[in-house]
Amino acid sequence: MTIRTPFLLLALLATLSFSGAAFSQQEQTDQVEDEGPEIPIDDFDRGTPRRSADGFLIAVDKGDYATATEYLDLRNLRGEARDEDPEELARAFAVIVNRAKWVDVAELIDHPDGRLNDGLPDYRDLIGIVSVDGTNQQLWMQKVPRGDGVFIWKVSNATVSLIPELYETYGYPEYIEEFRIVMPDVNFLGFELFKWVLVLATALVTYLFVLVTALASRRTLTRKGSSGARRLFRFLIIPVGIWAVVIMTNYVASVLGKGVTAEAIQRYTPIPMLLTVWVLFAGINLLRDVYSSRRIRDGHPGAAVLARPVGNALKLLVAIAAALVYLDKLGINITAVIAGLGVGGVAVALALQKPMEDILGAITLYTQQPVRVGDFCKIGTETGTIEEIGLRTTRVRTLADTVIAVPNSQLANSPIDNYSARNKILYRPNLRIRLETTPEQLDAILNNIRTLFADHERVLDNGQRVRFLEIGEESLVIEAFAYVDTVVWADYLEIAEELNMAVLRIINEAGTSLLEKPLHIEGLRA
Repeated sequence: MTIRTPFLLLALLATLSFSGAAFSQQEQTDQVEDEGPEIPIDDFDRGTPRRSADGFLIAVDKGDYATATEYLDLRNLRGEARDEDPEELARAFAVIVNRAKWVDVAELIDHPDGRLNDGLPDYRDLIGIVSVDGTNQQLWMQKVPRGDGVFIWKVSNATVSLIPELYETYGYPEYIEEFRIVMPDVNFLGFELFKWVLVLATALVTYLFVLVTALASRRTLTRKGSSGARRLFRFLIIPVGIWAVVIMTNYVASVLGKGVTAEAIQRYTPIPMLLTVWVLFAGINLLRDVYSSRRIRDGHPGAAVLARPVGNALKLLVAIAAALVYLDKLGINITAVIAGLGVGGVAVALALQKPMEDILGAITLYTQQPVRVGDFCKIGTETGTIEEIGLRTTRVRTLADTVIAVPNSQLANSPIDNYSARNKILYRPNLRIRLETTPEQLDAILNNIRTLFADHERVLDNGQRVRFLEIGEESLVIEAFAYVDTVVWADYLEIAEELNMAVLRIINEAGTSLLEKPLHIEGLRA
């Protein structure tokens, strides 16, 4: 794959990403947002469940746990939560939210009264359900008084009381906790410094693993004498290595928990999709090169030509599939896109009917190989040498040294007489002897021609026959049938000339002659 292809696809998918953000569907809610009381004005924007949840996530994404505590109801806490530092509770709850993956802020309603038809009290809204020791536990947002007669939404104190217990299930293992504590409290793109270090370490280990695998593969294939060892090594260390690093780092980042910024980047970035397309393109190129090399080594260079258009067709399918998957990831309804592609595909198929017939004809020629480049053939009324088998036409150089282009669809459906495919050339003259020839003379002619064929070093023993074929109205017909041991037409002409002269001497020595009509020798036809 050329460098130009991934960058063109990058530009396309980047454009689609902005389009997807612009055309993402509006979330459906159970209540109409312009009805009911106005949203309370609040310094921390806690007037609705969704806005309060958004505010909490944004605060922890910036590492501002002091502000994050403003979104937690810290009144009347129970258990271990009473003794915990509020900022540590906010940090632990952020870890639980990011690692448990049970909170979807878009599902929370943007209404000051909350959701009224969920079976919960009016002052509570469900955030999500998590499993703790095999038991499902509901977690809530709750409407609480601000202290000035205005009610705002916070994470329920009942949920805050569960944070220490939930952290034992969804928090980090002890060795990661110890590493986190010793690292500076630095935050970038919603990702803490200790997470960056772990992700970068994962990238290094992953690439080293791919590199070792690539070196081992190249060494093994080189010992076996494979010509594709170098291509496979380059394929593994560049596209596969980079793709594996991105996949593994993304997985580790998800396990550690991503913030709002990181989640947004992951949702809209086309880089993982582009890398996947790059790997698939490079894999197709590798398979194409290996296949072509083997076909050329086996003496079928024409079949190698087919590998390139087949590879390009597979790349086109991969690119289309990647674009559709990315559009779906952006939240765009791809049903209409697929329907449009279907209608457009029918129109394109009708417009390209003839070219497609020629391409399918080329596939038939490459796979069945009735002719190859360099073969001397008779195609219809034309005789010549095959110079090139393309996707649309086959070029034939005629005996007159002109070049004709035969459509592959016509060539695939036409009878082809491939002279280059024969292992021997037939010598078959029909001798018309005068009617006044005596049986003794005729018998001498038959025996002498048989002896001629048997003694000639270039006439094959298999298939020889000389027969008195018929008594015609004007002549006696003798059929001579033998194969000449050559496939070179010029050599055959020399041998046939020698045989013809010998046959004429045999007839003259018998005391008779041919009928006064031209000698018909079918074996001399090209």
